[in-house]
Amino acid sequence: MRIFEIKLRQEEEFKPLRKLFEGDNYKLLFSYLQSLTGEQIKAHLNSVIFPFYGRILAEARKVFKDENLPQKVQDHLVLVEEVFANSSFTTNVQSGNMHEIIGLVAEIDENTILKTDILGDAIESALSETGGTQDIGLYRTPDHIRQMMVAMADPTFEDTIYDPACGTGGFLFDAYHYVLEKVTKDGRWPSPKCPPSHPELNEYFKKYFQQFNEPMPDIDTANKFYREGVGGTEYLGMIRKMAAINLYIRGLNPANIRQGDSLALFDPALDSESKTCILSNPPFGAERDQPAYPNVWQEYAKESETTILFVKLMLDLLKKGGRCVVVVSEGFLTWDKASARTLRKKLLEEANLRAIISLPQGVFVSKLGQGAKTSILYFEKGEPTKWVWYYKIENDGFSMGVNRKPIPGSQLPEVIELFTKYVKKGIEPPETKYSFVVPAEWIKTLDPRLKERIKKETREKILLREKPKLEKRIEDLKEKLQKGKITKAQFEQKKKQLELTLENRIQNRIAKELEKAHQYSFNLRTYRSDLSKEQAEKLKKKIQEKLEEIKRIVDDALFKLLQHFDPRNATDVEMLRELLEGYKDNELLKEFYEILREKKKYPFVYLSELLTDLSDERKFILEDDKEYLEPTISTKTNTISVKNKAYGKDLKVKKRILIKPGDLVIGLLHTQNGSFAFADKEYASTGTFVPFSINNEKVLPKFLFFTLSKALKQLTSQDATGRENYKVSDILNLKIPLPPLDVQKQIVEKIEKQKSIIQGAEKILNNWEVDEKYFEDNYKKVFITDVVEILDHLRKPLNEKERMSMKGNIPYYGANGVVDFINQYIFNEELVLLAEDGGFWDKGERSSYVVNGKCWVNNHAHVLRCKKEKILPLFLSSYLNAIDLTDYITGDVRGKLTQANLKLIKIPLPPLDIQRKIVEELDKEMKALEKVRMLKEKAEKRIEQILEEVWGEDSNKV
Repeated sequence: MRIFEIKLRQEEEFKPLRKLFEGDNYKLLFSYLQSLTGEQIKAHLNSVIFPFYGRILAEARKVFKDENLPQKVQDHLVLVEEVFANSSFTTNVQSGNMHEIIGLVAEIDENTILKTDILGDAIESALSETGGTQDIGLYRTPDHIRQMMVAMADPTFEDTIYDPACGTGGFLFDAYHYVLEKVTKDGRWPSPKCPPSHPELNEYFKKYFQQFNEPMPDIDTANKFYREGVGGTEYLGMIRKMAAINLYIRGLNPANIRQGDSLALFDPALDSESKTCILSNPPFGAERDQPAYPNVWQEYAKESETTILFVKLMLDLLKKGGRCVVVVSEGFLTWDKASARTLRKKLLEEANLRAIISLPQGVFVSKLGQGAKTSILYFEKGEPTKWVWYYKIENDGFSMGVNRKPIPGSQLPEVIELFTKYVKKGIEPPETKYSFVVPAEWIKTLDPRLKERIKKETREKILLREKPKLEKRIEDLKEKLQKGKITKAQFEQKKKQLELTLENRIQNRIAKELEKAHQYSFNLRTYRSDLSKEQAEKLKKKIQEKLEEIKRIVDDALFKLLQHFDPRNATDVEMLRELLEGYKDNELLKEFYEILREKKKYPFVYLSELLTDLSDERKFILEDDKEYLEPTISTKTNTISVKNKAYGKDLKVKKRILIKPGDLVIGLLHTQNGSFAFADKEYASTGTFVPFSINNEKVLPKFLFFTLSKALKQLTSQDATGRENYKVSDILNLKIPLPPLDVQKQIVEKIEKQKSIIQGAEKILNNWEVDEKYFEDNYKKVFITDVVEILDHLRKPLNEKERMSMKGNIPYYGANGVVDFINQYIFNEELVLLAEDGGFWDKGERSSYVVNGKCWVNNHAHVLRCKKEKILPLFLSSYLNAIDLTDYITGDVRGKLTQANLKLIKIPLPPLDIQRKIVEELDKEMKALEKVRMLKEKAEKRIEQILEEVWGEDSNKV
C-alpha cells in the first residue's frame, strides 16, 4: 500500500488514477491508516482496503474511461490485485502490534522503499526467526556480492537476463540498474542509483561506469527490454510476489517472474538457448519436487544434488555467446560423483570457463548461522576453455559473523578491475598473492603416473581373472587341432581372436577406469606448483641452456619431461623431483635438484603407494551369538576406543569390516579433522572406519602417522552443506613428502624426543596439587559471596565514541586476559576477574586475574570486588587459580561458569597476614608451573617446525 501511494504521487502515468482517491476515498490510501487505532486498522483493512485493492483494476477503468490504461499502470494494478485478493488479518494479529507496524512502515524513507530490497530483508528476517531459511536453503546473496557479479556479467539492453532461483529478485533489479547506469550520463533516462553497499566498492563502480559512452537505446529496444528482458522463476509463492513487486518498483514487468520449480518447468524444445545473461545463487542440497528431471539431464535424471542440476540447466538455457555468473558450493568444484565430473568437463569443452572466484566462509549468513563455503563461476557458452582465472577473496569488505560490519581493505574492486581489464578480454592477468591462471589442459590431463598405475593395475586384475579361462580355451583348440577337427591356420586364427578379444576388454576397462579417475577438478590450487616465481624462471632457463647436454645422459622419460617442462605445473614439478632422485650425484643435473629442493626437500608420493585398503578382504557377516566391539576415533588424541559393545543379534548392520590390531584405521567422516589411529584390538566397522596396511619398505609407520594429519587437511568438503563424507579413493589420492627411510628414522626420533618433553610436562601439570598446608581444615571455609561482591550487574557498555577515545590508553581484560572489543565495560578500582567461559578452569590454569585502576572488562569475565577486611584480592585470585573449578561448570569443559554456580564456590579464610604468606608461596609454585607449561608449548611448536621442514614450508615458529 505504501509503495502504491508513492507511485501514485510521484509518477506521471498514474496521474489519471489520482481521481480514484479524491473526497472520502482518501481513506483507501496507506497514509489514512496512521490516524486509526489498532482495532480500527484491522477492521478497516479487512472490510474496506482488501476488497477494494482486490478489484482495483475494474475501479481504475472507471476513472480512465475511454483512455487505454498505460501498460505499466495495468501491470502494477494486476500485481496489486494478486497481492490483496483473498487477504485478511485474523484475530491472531494483535491490534497494538498492528498500530506499531503501520507506524514503522510510515517512517521508512521513500528512497529506501523504492531503491533497496527491503521486502527481501523482511522475508529473510521472518523466515530466519521461524527456522524457515534452513528448511528451504535460503541464504540471500549480499548486495555487494550481487553487484560484483553483475559487473562481471556486464548486461546491456540487448540482453535477456534471467535467474532460475530468483528469490526476491536481487540479481534482476541490480542488473537492471546496471544497464540504466550505462546509458544515463546525460540524465534523460530515469535511473535511480543502486544503494551503496560498501564505500570502496561503490567508489569503484563510479569510476568504472565513467568509461562508458554508449548510445541511448531506441524506444523499441527499451520497451522490449522492459517487457521481455528481465525475468526469473521462484519456487515459493510468497517470495515470488515480493520479487514481482520489487521488479515493478524498478520499472520492470512483474509478469516475468514465474512461480514453480525451474527444473521441472524447463522445456528443452522451447527454453534451450533462450537467455543471454544468467545471474543466480541457486539453492544447495534443496529438496526436489520430483524424483527425476530427464528434461534437464537425461543421463543423470535422478541426480540428487540440486546445484548440479541448476548449473546444467543454466548451461542449456544460454544462447551461444551468452554468459552466466553463478554461486556454487565449494564442494561442486571437487565432487567425485559422475554427474559432477561430467558437468565440469562440459563447462570446459562447451563453454569458456573464464573465472572461479573463491569467497570466504561466512559471506552467506542468516540468523541461524553461516551457510556453505562458496565460489563464483563465470562462463560463456560456445567456445571451449583455454585457461581459467582463479581469485581468492579473503576480505569482502565486511567482518565475519552473524552481525557483519564494514571493514577496510575489500578485494572486490580488484576482482572487478582484473576481470574487466584482462580476463573478459582474453588476456591473462598478472599473478598476485590471490590471483593466478591455470591452463584448461592441466585440468583435463590426468597425471601420467596415475595413468600408468591404473593401466598396470587394471591389466593385472583382468588377467588374473581371465587368463586361466583363455588358456583353457586355447587348450581346447589344441585338442581339436590334434584330433584333426580344425587346421593349423584355423587354430592360429581362433587363438588370435581370443587374445584380441581379451585385449579389447582390457583396453575398454582401462578407458573406463581412466575416465572414472579423472576428476576434472576445479580446485585450481592443486594444479599450481610450489615453486616461487624466481625458482620457476631460474629452473626453466637452466633446462633450456643445458637441454642438448642432458639428452646424452638421461633416459627417455626424463628427457621428454624436460623438453616440455612447465615449472608452474605441479605435476611436472613433482615428476621431475621423482625422476631426478636417480641423478642426485650427476654434476650436470645436481643444479636442477638443488633448485627444486629450495622449498621442498623430499619428493611427494601418493598415499596409494604407501597404503593398501583392506576393506574388501576383511568383509564378514556378524554372528548372532558372538560379541563385537564398534570403534570410534578421537580426533584430538588420534586414539581408537570402543564406542559400543554388543552381540551380533543386537546390531542392525550385519555386513561388517574387520579391523585387526596394528591396522592403520582412517575414518571417512571428520577425516579433515584428523580421524585416524592405530588399532589396539579387533573391531567390527560398518564401513565408516577403514583399515589399511602400510608398505614398510617405503615408509615407517610412525613417520606416516606424524605426516598424515596435514595430508588429510588437503581434503575439501564433499557436499553443499560442508559436511565431510569421503571415499577411500579421496584419501589415497593425497600426497605426502617421503624422505629416505634413514631420514624418516631421524625425523621420528626428533619428534619422539619432543613428545617425551610434552608427556613429562603434562604429567607434572596433571599431578600438581595445592599443598594442604596452605588451606588446612582449621581454616574456616565460607561461600565466595561472604567475602566478595559480584559486580557483573554493574557492567555498562561503552558507546563507540567512548570506546575509540579510550582505546590504547586503558588496559582491557577478558577471559584468561584475552582482549575482546565487543560489549566492553569500564571500571576504576582493584578487582578480581574470573573467566566465565573459554575452558580455563583446570587447576594450575590462570582463570583469574587481579586488575587495579581504570580498565575495560568484557562480558566473558566475572567481576569480583573483595571485602578487603576479610580477604586479599591476590589471595582470592591465587586460590581460584590453584583449585579445579570444572565441578562448577555448566556443560563440558568448554561450557560456562554461571553466576549461580560461582556462588557455590567455598573459600578458606585464614587471617590476612597468613593470606599474604600463602600468596607468596603459591606465586612461586604458579610461576614454576608456568615455566613447565611454556616448555610444553615450546616442544609442541618444535614438532610443528620439524613437520613444516619435512613438507618444505617456511616456518617463523620458534
